[in-house]
Amino acid sequence: MTVSLITLGCKVNQYETQLYRESFAADGFEIKNSGEPSDIILINTCCVTKRAEKESRNLISRSLKISSKVIVTGCYVEKEDAYLRERFPRIEIVRRKDLLNKSKVNRIHYFSGHTRAFIKIEDGCEKFCSYCIIPYVRGRVKNRETKEILEEIKELAGNGYQEFVITGVDLGAYEGLSDLLRKIEKIKGVERIRLSSLEPGDISDSLIEILSSSPKFCPHLHIPLQSGDDKILQLMNRDYTVNDYRKTIAKIREKIPEICISTDVMVGFPGEDDEAFKNTARIIEETGFSRVHCFRYSTREKTRATKLANPVEEEKKKERVKNLILLTKGISQKIKERFLGKTAAILIEKKRKDGYSFGYSRHYLPVLVKGKIGTNQIVKVKIEDLEENYLIASIPG
Repeated sequence: MTVSLITLGCKVNQYETQLYRESFAADGFEIKNSGEPSDIILINTCCVTKRAEKESRNLISRSLKISSKVIVTGCYVEKEDAYLRERFPRIEIVRRKDLLNKSKVNRIHYFSGHTRAFIKIEDGCEKFCSYCIIPYVRGRVKNRETKEILEEIKELAGNGYQEFVITGVDLGAYEGLSDLLRKIEKIKGVERIRLSSLEPGDISDSLIEILSSSPKFCPHLHIPLQSGDDKILQLMNRDYTVNDYRKTIAKIREKIPEICISTDVMVGFPGEDDEAFKNTARIIEETGFSRVHCFRYSTREKTRATKLANPVEEEKKKERVKNLILLTKGISQKIKERFLGKTAAILIEKKRKDGYSFGYSRHYLPVLVKGKIGTNQIVKVKIEDLEENYLIASIPG
């Protein structure tokens, strides 16, 4: 029997798909590439936006044409179980907890298709931002046992993985995160440690101290902003002000001056007038993010934002996203220019047909290295040029 697995959404979803993949393998299934015709196709869905739901439905439709058995799980199932059963009567719905409980493995040993290993340390969120459906489909915060996490990383490091991305639905909610990172740092074979995403209020002095004190921690953080306007942040039920955010960034950069910071920004939230949008653009320019994920507000049933007045027209949302993308592209280019002429360590992720090898620097900047280099190697390079979104580098000598 053959099975292929398809994942939409976040790093936590990708981690869970890897657990399912290894469980199928333990049952004797032959694992096919994602989306290939096979006896079974498992789709791990996402519902964070309407677009994610549409992508999930499209994948289900395509998979039903090439496989006799399609299993659907993930966040969209948790949100719209009955609807999916009615729309796609041939699919088999399996809840996430049932899949995880039935799994024959309790931790992953490799990470299919990746040179970096994602390590899920926490599930669930209790922040209840007014626009977000995730607390309703993921539930309360649940921490994994420290011993289990460390054993998993030791296993993966022994299997050749050098970079580890520590992730969770609400990563900062993990109790004892600073202590856990100290223990991960000491594991033999671990060369790089990244954190997936941290809310501004979860970045403590002790965490900054750890990140600044070891070369194993990559000088990059993803800290969601969502809006640069206090009125909108309050309507979003975010637990910080714009000034709080500024202070957090300043504190980080005081200890780690070279750090790159990326963020998420939501455009078109109910009540976002022209002045609120300008405030968001202003703090983006002021902060100097290395990357900004700009996306339009998407109504999520059950969330408090659905009851808010003053919705923003879709055309205005699109225009604002376009303006922010132009703004952030220029800022990102200036940040990349700072690395011209410098050396960097790149983890090679893939070889390209054009003769370059691709990977990321410790600052999470995309780099093309001249020559075909084996994947999963960390190579020292010299940054020579900048073309579109990529830094161009070569190996000295």
